[in-house]
Amino acid sequence: MFTEKWVKPRGQIEEVFTGNETETYWNEVPLNVSEYQKRISEIIPETVFKMITNPLYFATQLKWQEQREQLFQLAGTISDADIATQKPEFAALLDRISGKSFADFKNEITARKKRLKADLAQIQPRIDQTHKLTPEASDFAALEAKIAELDQQMAATDEAIADKNKAANRQFEAVQRRQAEINALKRRQQQILFAAETKANEDAFAAKEARRTLENAISETEDKIDTFSNICIRKQGEIDLQVDAFDDKQKELQNMRQEWAEENAKEYAGDDICHVCKQPLPEPLKAQARALFEEEKTKTLDGMTSKGKKLSEQISGMEKSIKEMMDAVSEAETKLREHKLQLAELKAKLAAAPVAEEKEVRPEDLPEWAEISLQIVELEKKQDDVKPEDTSALQARKRELSAQLDRLKAVLKNRELIEQYTAEIAGLEAQGKSLAQQIADAEREEYIMQQFTKARIDECERRINGLFEHVTFKLFDYTIEGNEVETCLPLVAGVPFGSANTAGQINAGLDIINALTKFYGVNAPIFIDRRESINQLIKTDSQIIHLVVTKDKELIIK
Repeated sequence: MFTEKWVKPRGQIEEVFTGNETETYWNEVPLNVSEYQKRISEIIPETVFKMITNPLYFATQLKWQEQREQLFQLAGTISDADIATQKPEFAALLDRISGKSFADFKNEITARKKRLKADLAQIQPRIDQTHKLTPEASDFAALEAKIAELDQQMAATDEAIADKNKAANRQFEAVQRRQAEINALKRRQQQILFAAETKANEDAFAAKEARRTLENAISETEDKIDTFSNICIRKQGEIDLQVDAFDDKQKELQNMRQEWAEENAKEYAGDDICHVCKQPLPEPLKAQARALFEEEKTKTLDGMTSKGKKLSEQISGMEKSIKEMMDAVSEAETKLREHKLQLAELKAKLAAAPVAEEKEVRPEDLPEWAEISLQIVELEKKQDDVKPEDTSALQARKRELSAQLDRLKAVLKNRELIEQYTAEIAGLEAQGKSLAQQIADAEREEYIMQQFTKARIDECERRINGLFEHVTFKLFDYTIEGNEVETCLPLVAGVPFGSANTAGQINAGLDIINALTKFYGVNAPIFIDRRESINQLIKTDSQIIHLVVTKDKELIIK
């Protein structure tokens, strides 16, 4: 009992109101509030009592988090191990996760795949560059045979010169040393030229790689622009459909108001003459006829009012839905503008990036090469100054053979480079295959995780919705990226609870109460307000107390 508290202060005659207080009784025995609540809870918790006595309490008074928690209590716990029994790959997935959360493991796979793709993207350019650096193959066996032949000819020429210049042996040895130095300088020139050509190729490759990176970024940005453009178009189409439906509901509500006004304006026009005796009806009969007319008119107006309220609720829900979709379009348009600006910046960078061309390397433009050429010329001049005894023809022949040998040996060195670069290419190709396989493995793990999550969601909704006959619950929703998010939305015939009509809401609430009473093993009277607007109630084992609107001046209990 909630009672007023009056106290007479000391020294005063009249009592003074000091506030309200709650008085509690148990079988007419007074108790303090805490003891009273304890005894009530021993019979049934207060929240459970509210849920099983009010059909609208669960769906309209509880937060969605509390609804979701209650539903999972009804359905029982669904563990990851239960889901893993559905497929062997699910069980293997749990073993690989090894104590981590699904979110952490998913982020780990995403980071690993990104790193692998970045590594794989570098493989082919490196292979192409190595191919460019690889010299053309020659008949190296024939080259070796030719070198051996020239060596023999060189030896024979040297021997002939020695025979003719025994007296000038020292001078000949000096010539030989200078020739060896010349040959060494010429080999050094070849190395310098090769190094310069290699660097030019590497610089050109680096510049081309920078342009390729910009082109890839432009392609990705264009894909994002297409994606958000499609979202805008699709969402706008949905908005147009919702606006048309909204206009139809507005017209329907306007017509309903017009019909209500016409019905409300009707006046009693009954006949006050008896059809049998043709005499005026007595006043009680006239009053009864007018009362029946007014009662029928009131019922009609009440029905129109109830229908109008439902239409108003539907219109409010549609306005909210249209606003949410317009917000989604606005967000997508913002993203679209951002990516268009990014695309313009990338194209500007690409236009400003230099187009790489492999520069021709000319030996005479290399300072060190040119300096060595001067040294060679000086050494050759010294060689020309030597006048051995009639060996000019032999010396010319020797120089010719030496030049041929230098050229052939320089070509023969390409064999080592070819072997080296071929081995590097094979290693890069094997590395590329390994990276591709690792990427495929990571993508397969992502797919299995998606299937696992979907199986868990389906199992949750299957267990929970299997407890009800007239109401279902949407327990998960999905973001634009496809990620699931928790929710709890009761549906009546596929329509959100708040948008269903009164009869649908009450019967859905009774369906929920039936499941709760089975779970808690307790029944209590169910109070149904506005019972006059419901034609048929579903079956329930609980007592039902109907609250009906009447024209009685006092509360009547039947």
